[in-house]
Amino acid sequence: MTAVLKVTDLHVYFDTAAHVVRANNGVTLEVHEGESLGIMGESGCGKTVLFLSLLHLQQPGRIVKGSVVLDGRDITRLGESEMERIRGRVVALVPQNQATALNPAYTVRQQLEEALAIRRRGGALGRLVRSGPDVSTDTTEELRRVFEDLGFEAGPILERLLRSYPHQLSGGMRQRVLVAMALLMRPRLLIADEPTTALDRAIKAQSLAALKRVRGALTMLVISHDVEAISTTCDRVAIMYGGRVIESGPCADVLSQPRHPYSQLLLAAQRRTRGEPLATVAAETLNLIDFPRGCPFQPACPRTMPACATVTPSEYATDDAMVACHHYSRGGV
Repeated sequence: MTAVLKVTDLHVYFDTAAHVVRANNGVTLEVHEGESLGIMGESGCGKTVLFLSLLHLQQPGRIVKGSVVLDGRDITRLGESEMERIRGRVVALVPQNQATALNPAYTVRQQLEEALAIRRRGGALGRLVRSGPDVSTDTTEELRRVFEDLGFEAGPILERLLRSYPHQLSGGMRQRVLVAMALLMRPRLLIADEPTTALDRAIKAQSLAALKRVRGALTMLVISHDVEAISTTCDRVAIMYGGRVIESGPCADVLSQPRHPYSQLLLAAQRRTRGEPLATVAAETLNLIDFPRGCPFQPACPRTMPACATVTPSEYATDDAMVACHHYSRGGV
């Protein structure tokens, strides 16, 4: 299977007055052609820094080590002008905050036409508006097709949507407009950042349905802390802790039978019922400046053993999954 994206031993550091924050501390993962990979983990585990680094938007963070190979090309070595040609066109981002991601001064149609203008010939929204809207048949047809892929039928409802300004739409509708905008660019990789954040149950279902409809039609990276979002939209999942992937594998396997002690606690917290107490851990949130020796989860792990305090675990293969935990070392530690 062809790897569209291959991240190897990626280290991204932030210089602060206190010391260096190791936000990504050896991330390794692959996303294959037509596959949807979910990235899970608690706030501060490095999910956001990871996808920003793929777009060279992690500043003031520094990529100090590792590679990000996109279609066989290491993009960590590219300059800003080359990255401008990749953002949107090759790697498209559906940002987390749909309430502020769209321009409030322009209609949905104008903003979608900007995406088409950039894909076809380069361009900017201001110039597009000054020169008048593109009402050509092929533009109208392409807008209709992309919304049909997201579950809309051509007709008065779609026309009203295209005439609307962002503030006139629900959160779920704005989310689908952002997905449509990304799809119009025909990217090799689509990144969806926290697609269900701050949405109520009904709107969340609409957003997930939009991503589910394009699942398999293109390659996706879905960043989320939400089990339902990952299980609905992804084929495989990678769970992050302490700036690296500590477990990955098929969604059904990892979400139903997590192997790493951290994964087990994370998923148990997601599935607890109202009134059920949270599982307790023996340590505070990991300090990304002052990493403990050995396994970074060792101070909080309920299954720690002596090697965990001194030896950083490698990534061990088990069935179709990978887990960075000494308990899965076949040769012992």
